[in-house]
Amino acid sequence: MNKKITAAFAASHLVVLLAFAPLAKAEEVDEIIVSATGIPTPISQIGSSVDVITAKDLEQQQITYLQDALATVAGISTYQSGGPGSTSNVFMRGMTGKYSGVYVDGVQINDPASQQAAWAYLPTHGLESVEVLRGSQGVLYGSEAIGGAISMFTAVGGENQNRIDLQSGSFGTNNIALSSRGEVRNLDYGLAIEQTDSDGISAANENDGNTEEDGYESLSARGRFVVNVSENLSIDLALRSISSEIETDSSAPVDAVGYYTDFDAVGGRFSLIYDTGDVRHEVSHGQSEDVSSAYTASVLTTEGEREATSYRGIFRVSENVDVLFGAEQEKETYRTGSNLYDTQTDALFLLMQFADAQGFSASFAARQDDNEVFGKFDTNRVALKKMYRLFGFRGSYGTGFRAPSLYEMFGRSDYCADNKLCGNENLMPEESRSHDIAIIFTPRSNLTMEIARFDITVSDFIKYGSVTPEDANDPCLAMNSFGGFVATTCGRYEQTDGDSKSQGYEMRLNLQLSDTTSIAANYTKLDAVKESGERDIRRPEDALNVSVNHEVSDLLHVGGQVQVVKNVTDTNFSVFPNVDVPLDDHTLLNLHASYQLPSSSKVYARIENALDEDYETALGYGTPGRAFYIGVSSSF
Repeated sequence: MNKKITAAFAASHLVVLLAFAPLAKAEEVDEIIVSATGIPTPISQIGSSVDVITAKDLEQQQITYLQDALATVAGISTYQSGGPGSTSNVFMRGMTGKYSGVYVDGVQINDPASQQAAWAYLPTHGLESVEVLRGSQGVLYGSEAIGGAISMFTAVGGENQNRIDLQSGSFGTNNIALSSRGEVRNLDYGLAIEQTDSDGISAANENDGNTEEDGYESLSARGRFVVNVSENLSIDLALRSISSEIETDSSAPVDAVGYYTDFDAVGGRFSLIYDTGDVRHEVSHGQSEDVSSAYTASVLTTEGEREATSYRGIFRVSENVDVLFGAEQEKETYRTGSNLYDTQTDALFLLMQFADAQGFSASFAARQDDNEVFGKFDTNRVALKKMYRLFGFRGSYGTGFRAPSLYEMFGRSDYCADNKLCGNENLMPEESRSHDIAIIFTPRSNLTMEIARFDITVSDFIKYGSVTPEDANDPCLAMNSFGGFVATTCGRYEQTDGDSKSQGYEMRLNLQLSDTTSIAANYTKLDAVKESGERDIRRPEDALNVSVNHEVSDLLHVGGQVQVVKNVTDTNFSVFPNVDVPLDDHTLLNLHASYQLPSSSKVYARIENALDEDYETALGYGTPGRAFYIGVSSSF
C-alpha cells in the first residue's frame, strides 16, 4: 500500500475501534443555535444539518483562518490557488461559495459584485463560535443561501479578559493578534485585531519550475458593543475591517513578477433590541463595502456595496410554540471604472417553531422576495426532528433561489468580447430544491453517530461560457490566445437549460474516550455534476477528517488532525480543447501542542502537513510543504 491508502485505512479503522472502547461519562451541553431558525434554540431541537465550531476548537487546533476550520467539517471542501491569502473557495455540499451566505456578527460579507465571500481574509481570532448550516436556507437568508449559511460570532461580554498572541513560523510568517472582552457598567464589548505577514510560497507550483515567492500581508479588526439601556432595551453595534495585499502569478499558472491583488473591506451593523422574554423586537441597519484591485497585465478594480435594513419579531405563543416574523430591504451596488449598477430586493418571511418534552421538534417557514429586476420569488422550508432514548432522526426540505450577481450581469474584463463585456443582462435567477434526512445513534452517553443523505438540485444554472466577438479583431481574442493556440471565442456569462445536482452522504462520529481524550471524525461521499452531466471540478468524491485531542496533564495539551482527500478532478485550461484531469489523492497530517505557563501565559506549537505531502487542490497551483509554527499567548 502507498502511504495515502495506508493512512486512510488506519484512520478509518481507528474510529471503528474507538467506538467500542470503554467510555467515560460526558458532561451534557446543549448549545444554543441562532442561525438555524432565527430563534435561539437548543441544538438538540434543530432539524436542519448544523455544526458548531467553538472558540475552544479553534484554540486547541490552532486554526488561524476560517476556511481551514471549515475544511474539517462534514460536507465541506476547499481549494486554494497558492499559499495564504491566495484566491480560494469553499464548497458546501458541492455548491461553490456564491451559494453560501456568510455572516460576521449579523453582517453579510458576500461581495455584492460576485456574491463570493473573501474566504482567504477571514481570521478566527476573537471568535466565540462559528455556526455552519447546510442545505437551502433561502427563507432566512435570501438569495445567496442555496448551499447553506455560515455565521461567525465575536466573543462579547462576560468576565473581563485581554489577550495577546505572538506567532512565527515557516515561509517567513509572523502574526500578532490582540483580543479583549468584558463588561464595563452597562456595556458588553468584544474586540479582535490581527496583523499577519508572510513571504509565502510560489502561487504557481514550484514542481513546474516556478521559484518566485508570493508574499501576503493583512490587517483585520473586528468589534462588537452591546449597550444595555434598561432591563428590556439594548443597542447592539458590530464593526469590521480588512486591508490586505497578496502577490499573485499569472493564470497559466506561471511565475509573474509584479502581479498582486489589493483587497479592502469594511462593514457594520446597528441594532435596536427590545426583549421581554416572551416578545423580542429587533430593528437593524447594516452596510458593507468590498474593494478589490487586481494588478496584472492590466488593472481591474471592482467595488461592491450592500445596504440592508431589517425587522425581526419573535413571539412566544405558548410553552411549545414560537413564531418569528421578519421584513428586509437590501440594496446591492457594483462599481467598475465609471460604471455603476445596482439592484434592490424587499422580502417578508414567517417561521413557526414547535418543540415538546418528548423529543419532537419542528419548524415551518415561508418567504417572498420581490426583486426590482426579476420580480417575486417564493421559498419555503420545513425541518423535523425526533429523538428517542438511543436513536433519532431528522430531516428537512427547502427551496431557494439565487439572483444573478451584478458582475454576472454587467461585469467587464479584458478576456471578454464586445467592449470587454462579460455580463449578460438577459440572465434570470437560478432556483433550487434541497432535502436531507439523517439517522442519529447514541448508544452511550459519550458517543454520538450520525449518517445523513443530502440532495441539492439547481435549475437555470448560470455559468461562464463563450461567444464569438462581432469584431474579428476584438482585443479579447489576443488575451485568450497563448502559445500556438489562437482563440476564436471570448468569455461571456450564459444560462443553461439543464439542472446541476449535488448529492451524497455525510457520516459523523463524536466520542469522549475518557475525561482527557476526545475524538471527532466525519466522512463525506459526494457526487456533484454540472448541468451537462459532467462531474464538477475541485470537489472531492471522498473526504475523511479525524481529530484527536488529549489532555496529558492540567498544563499540557496535545492533538492532531488527519484529512484524507480522494478522487478530485480539475480542468487543464492551458490546452485546447480544455480537458479534465485527476488530481493526486492526498493525506494531510497536522499536529499541535500547547503548554500552560505561570502568570496566565501559554506556549504552543504546531506542524502542518507533517508528512510533507506534495499535492494540489487546484491544477498547477502550489501548496505548502511541511511547515512549523511556534507562538506564545498571554492573558491579563
